[in-house]
Amino acid sequence: MDRPAITVMAYSKDSFVSRKVPDLKSALQFAEYPTVWINVTGFSLLPTLEKLLDLRGFPSRLSSRPTVHPRVVVFQDYAFILLYQVYETQGGLKREKTALLLKDNLVITVQEREGDVFNTVREGIRKGEGLFRERGSDYLLFALLEAVVGNYVPIIERISSQMEELEGRILLKPDAALLRRIHGLRRDILFMRRTIFPLIEAFRKLRLEGGSFFRGDSTNFMEELHEHVAEVLDILEGQRELANSLVELYYSTLSTKTNDIIRILTVVSTIFIPLTFITGVYGMNFRYMPELTWRYGYPAVLLGMLGISAAMLGYFRKKGWL
Repeated sequence: MDRPAITVMAYSKDSFVSRKVPDLKSALQFAEYPTVWINVTGFSLLPTLEKLLDLRGFPSRLSSRPTVHPRVVVFQDYAFILLYQVYETQGGLKREKTALLLKDNLVITVQEREGDVFNTVREGIRKGEGLFRERGSDYLLFALLEAVVGNYVPIIERISSQMEELEGRILLKPDAALLRRIHGLRRDILFMRRTIFPLIEAFRKLRLEGGSFFRGDSTNFMEELHEHVAEVLDILEGQRELANSLVELYYSTLSTKTNDIIRILTVVSTIFIPLTFITGVYGMNFRYMPELTWRYGYPAVLLGMLGISAAMLGYFRKKGWL
């Protein structure tokens, strides 16, 4: 098993330090900074973290479960948040469990693997951009949560662009491969919705029960985060309805094309009915049939059959059946 990776970013308004450390005890040595962000790769360190920070009631067992709904647990001296980052892979959408802990001036993030959506936050702290250096750990927590929610948006936008592409292709030529892609997008939408929907209740709980952890107008930032999640869910709901509409459009277009084929075949069959009757009459081989001895009988019958076909085609076109 790979050794867990631990990085520390500690900063004040005028100073900043970032480095990798061998263990959590070394990371906590930077606690004299006004704001400290400790990022841990590997949930195996949660019991150690619980002991070092004396986290009473810490839900480490909750974090160790393979699957669990996003949630917020607020204690007297710290708040714990569990949610999921979502990534696009060749095999489809994957999600990674991520835990965030806010205690005093510490923000601790725990991930399942290396790589995350927090690079914008790191760059903002490193370059002193935005409000990171001016505000404390509560704003850092908001920024990290906003980065996770913000990462959902480009994934949803790509799903929307794919559905727009499929709509044009369905109208052009519906086939089974397109239907499979539509169902794949529907699964992605449901996957995103199951991941994001619990955040509505989780962030509401954080805003209401965790008010003591947020200073000044940081409460407004949390309300903004709650609204952002609601907006993302509204977009997903619209996408779900669009995906259902694409399925209906597929079957409607397929039915229309099938009806066109049946109509053409019906017209052809109808035209051949009188022609078959004529050939049937002259195929009876009676001895006394005047046309059989007529010199121009054969071309006359052919011209008659051609005239009947042309007349029927003209009638069908006039009626709009062709």
